[in-house]
Amino acid sequence: MMNNPYSQFLQEIIEIILIVFALSWLLKTYLIGFAHLEGAEMMPSLSLDSQVLVEKYFYRSIDALDRGDVILYSDNGVESIKRVIGLPGEKVEIKNGYTYINSKPIYEPYANTPKTYTFSTVVVPEDHVFTLNDNRASKNDSRSFGSVPVQSIEGKALFCYWPLSSVQILL
Repeated sequence: MMNNPYSQFLQEIIEIILIVFALSWLLKTYLIGFAHLEGAEMMPSLSLDSQVLVEKYFYRSIDALDRGDVILYSDNGVESIKRVIGLPGEKVEIKNGYTYINSKPIYEPYANTPKTYTFSTVVVPEDHVFTLNDNRASKNDSRSFGSVPVQSIEGKALFCYWPLSSVQILL
């Protein structure tokens, strides 16, 4: 009995669609993700309504994180994008608008900090990171809710692709 060419074509199309869906699910779940920043917390680095590409695979351990990385993490199902400032065991404080790690000032060209702002010293717990917004006037970061557990980090933001006026690599 001869196969109908139309049914064979339809079968091949269905197989291709299933493979594409399976690969895209694997990529989105384990390798890359996309995040939307709605507020102005990360200005001037990321503008209002920025959309970023997030690399998920390599940034699931504390060893892969560096100070200055922009990360995506989830807290009770709510995703947030913040900058890593303090690593486990470090003392973080802000005096007169300058951030200090272990009593030494750090260079933060991305930060928009009021010069009179201060924040008392905290020690970052093991398996946590201390995050700050680039717009330091917005306190919706580790200053108000504490350090972020590493297991809640979903990945590192690599690339801002929207809006077009803000396209940039975030490394």
